[in-house]
Amino acid sequence: MPKSPSPPASLNFRTSLRRPLLHAGLAGLAAAVGSVFLPNYYRSDARILSDTGHAGASSSLRTGVWAPTAPPETYSSREDGPTVIYADILRSRRMAEQLLLKDYEYGFRSWRFGRRQRTRGTLLDYMGAENVDRAMAPLKRLLTVQRDPKSGLLTVSAETRSPELSLQVVRKAADSLRDFLVELSQAAGQSKARFTLGRLQEVQLKYAEQGREFERFQDANRHWETSPAPGVRLQGARLRDSLELWKQVMTNLTLNHEQALLEAQNDTQTLLLLDPGSLPVEKSKPARALLCFLAALAVGLGSWIARNRSALTQRILAKEPSL
Repeated sequence: MPKSPSPPASLNFRTSLRRPLLHAGLAGLAAAVGSVFLPNYYRSDARILSDTGHAGASSSLRTGVWAPTAPPETYSSREDGPTVIYADILRSRRMAEQLLLKDYEYGFRSWRFGRRQRTRGTLLDYMGAENVDRAMAPLKRLLTVQRDPKSGLLTVSAETRSPELSLQVVRKAADSLRDFLVELSQAAGQSKARFTLGRLQEVQLKYAEQGREFERFQDANRHWETSPAPGVRLQGARLRDSLELWKQVMTNLTLNHEQALLEAQNDTQTLLLLDPGSLPVEKSKPARALLCFLAALAVGLGSWIARNRSALTQRILAKEPSL
């Protein structure tokens, strides 16, 4: 007669949990001791509002589209707002170089209860990177950019081992973004202003030269307007009219130059900072309690499975359907 299958081994939870609980407690204690040597990290946040389409902003930045012919109307969806471009600018290499190569002065602790040290250096020195290329990946973890698609609110965060460094980095990012937007929005007006200024200087030289020539003619031909010689009267009239023409050109260029400067100023893009960043007081990581709990859970569960692997294997095999 075929043998009947033996019943699966029973699990005695009271006896099988004693040693795993002991292992879990030791693992949690070891994780707690080890986490003491982990440095604290501090996070500082700066929040940038989406532009509402004020009259001074350039149309390309109001609509969030890189096009000089972009319509000046206010965008209807925050998903198309200018902070989309802000996020790309903050992630660019140009911005990374400005952040990485700037000198910062800050204090930090190498571990939780370590001695507080004051230092001065660049982010390259802080990261221990040899050049900008090798620092790009760590910088993306240090400086994060998040955008709310509904409100258009942009959050720029910096997380380092020093509260002061985190604050300085996030404010430097906001300042660099503001400078770039000013440079970009004023580019057309500044180009026009430079052109009109150069042309104005040329016309001023022409006007001065024409004035000296007319002055020499008047010294040699006094009362030329009533001279009986038609050629003298004609030459004098031509020199006078030419001088008046250059004077009008100089006046118009002066007005155009001033207008170009005003347009450049009116086109200046304003960065609307809701929160410029503050000095963090509480650490952002590591979560030491969570680390201890996960270590205890993993070791305790692994120990319990190892002690009861035979019973668990028999129960699993007993539930499998026979072929």
